[in-house]
Amino acid sequence: MRNLLLNEFRKFKRKKIFFFGILAAFIFPLFNAALLSDSNFASIQSGVREDNAFLLLMPLLIILAANLFFVEQDNDTLKNLLCIPVSKNQLVLVKLMVLLIFSVAFQLMGFAVSTATAVSQNIPLTDFTFEFLLTASSGVLMWAAALPCVVLVVWFNKSYILSVIIVFFYTLCNYVMHFSNAIMMQPIGINAGTLMPVPMIFRWLYQFYTPTGEIQTEFYNRFSQYFVSAPVCFGMLLLEAAVCIYLMIRLYRRREV
Repeated sequence: MRNLLLNEFRKFKRKKIFFFGILAAFIFPLFNAALLSDSNFASIQSGVREDNAFLLLMPLLIILAANLFFVEQDNDTLKNLLCIPVSKNQLVLVKLMVLLIFSVAFQLMGFAVSTATAVSQNIPLTDFTFEFLLTASSGVLMWAAALPCVVLVVWFNKSYILSVIIVFFYTLCNYVMHFSNAIMMQPIGINAGTLMPVPMIFRWLYQFYTPTGEIQTEFYNRFSQYFVSAPVCFGMLLLEAAVCIYLMIRLYRRREV
């Protein structure tokens, strides 16, 4: 399993999208920190957990997943791998482990860049350990949030163009949902605010923000009754992730060699 994992990472050397992802993990936090130069450490790091994660990391994860799951098909190497022997189950799990490691590393790189910017601007690193753990946790949650879309990519199994279209609509729909009071302000149950990954993540993250001004304070007080705890958020998303992994394994098993 370890050799498979290393082999998957070596494939990234030939993927420009991987280097773009690394570059984005540095540039976007710098830009965000510059805009929030008068803010505190928590506000700067919230940009990493929101803008960096939902606008950049989410689509990057799904596009990288398309690369990982199509590479054997494009190079006609799946038959060779199965002769080693390596099971299709192992291939799926290793590819998902690569995505998880990339997701957490992406967020932590953003955290490091934002922290360095805060130090250069003499902003106190208040609650450093807490902010670090919160950002690392967002990497795990974003990985889980991307998996439903990865299932669609594996299911259609057609082309990168279709994958990009799926990525665009999935990212846009999820991100737009967190602006809707009708979706976000729902009790835990069978509804979009609970079942859709991004609204659920925001319902967990929002409770750690300190509102400023009358408008933010009024919204915070009104929305606070719909916050979810860490066990509920992680439990829901990891349960959905387990279902997605099961579906991906079933779909990948059916792929012709």
